[in-house]
Amino acid sequence: YMKLDKNKFFQGVILGIVLVMMIVVPDLSRGQNNAPKTNSLSLYNANIDFIYSISSLIASSSSNLKKSSTPAPSPTPTFSGFCLNVPVLFYHHVQPDSEAKRLWQTALSVDSGIFDQQMSYLVSKGYTAISAKQLVDALLLHATLPPKSIVLTFDDGYKDAYTYAYPILQKYHVTANLMIATGLVGGSDYLSWGDIEEMSRSGLVYFTNHTWSHYPIDQGGYDKVKYEIETGRKQLEEHVNQIVNIFTYPYGSFNNEAIR
Repeated sequence: YMKLDKNKFFQGVILGIVLVMMIVVPDLSRGQNNAPKTNSLSLYNANIDFIYSISSLIASSSSNLKKSSTPAPSPTPTFSGFCLNVPVLFYHHVQPDSEAKRLWQTALSVDSGIFDQQMSYLVSKGYTAISAKQLVDALLLHATLPPKSIVLTFDDGYKDAYTYAYPILQKYHVTANLMIATGLVGGSDYLSWGDIEEMSRSGLVYFTNHTWSHYPIDQGGYDKVKYEIETGRKQLEEHVNQIVNIFTYPYGSFNNEAIR
């Protein structure tokens, strides 16, 4: 006979719902079904609002969780302390479908027309896009954020972030965060320093350190990791009017040595 911990049960159900929604969110960029794009956008809209409401519920309930009298080891994440409800939307390429197909980039691309509609929806529904620094500062200082805050991120610094995404960000006055591996800047299909400097001056785009060479830092020794992180930060700060103190891990890989 096992006594049911209602708090853990509730928490598991909520996390399960979020995971299911993440799995079934449609790939809006690849056009692998015959449904019109407007239908895909409707699904996107419904999922964004649903995930926001569920994550809000998790954040609010976490402060009320009671410690079990007989805790058992479990890999399930636990929530404690100060929490904020801030969904993060993650992009790589934003470009027309025809261009994504030509470049064999459909797996990581969102059609620029769909992206325009997504930004229009977020603004019309009262979402506020913030910088990664604003989110980190709020967590560290236990500060509040604007209602329905979200973070938009663009990974790796591809050229289409400037060519297609940036004009749409300007159109709706939406803040975005670009993760830049500085050693790739100026390469084929990547942003130039001129692109980065222009976007920085707009006040709409915040840049994060993504190492120098997009290096998986859990695989290197101390000297290599130190070089990758410090070089990336130094080069970014030479070109943007920002203090670059947010680091984003390439491939999501890290270890204790890298964190130190």
